[in-house]
Amino acid sequence: MTLAKKTKILENYLSESPTNFRDTFKTDIYLFFNEDFTTENPLLNFLDVFESKEDILSWVDKVTSQIVLKFDENEEELGDFIWDHIAVEN
Repeated sequence: MTLAKKTKILENYLSESPTNFRDTFKTDIYLFFNEDFTTENPLLNFLDVFESKEDILSWVDKVTSQIVLKFDENEEELGDFIWDHIAVEN
């Protein structure tokens, strides 16, 4: 699967209307990527490690769950929290 296709999958999933509290954090992840879902955005290079659409969706679900469970706005910035989850994939 190409990076362009992976990027489109991620963008589409993050753009879906939230169906629960956890899903509301998809918007924060969307904004983290500066609303730039082109292959020129170096922040999206982490997608290279994923093999399938399910892998990408699972990553988003994992990050949003971790935000709900572990993110402490008094201790860190949300962007740093998201970045940590990208760095783990590389």
